[in-house]
Amino acid sequence: MDNPTKGQMWLTSIEKIFRYMKCPEDQKVQCAVFFLKDRDTAWWETAERMLGGDVSKITWEQFKESFYAKFFSGNVKYAKQ
Repeated sequence: MDNPTKGQMWLTSIEKIFRYMKCPEDQKVQCAVFFLKDRDTAWWETAERMLGGDVSKITWEQFKESFYAKFFSGNVKYAKQ
């Protein structure tokens, strides 16, 4: 995801899948990570370490915070919410 629009579209589609599949909160991060590709996977490996290194303990809100920090400026982030 090389721009905020693609990042927002990706996150929206992932959350739509979660709603449709009734994905439990404690599995959302693992599912989202599965769908990451290329440079985004490298970003996640760094973010995961910074969040404690145990993906099973990282919340969906923490993932989204880290995602927004990486892919959006502060102004765009709050405009999109």
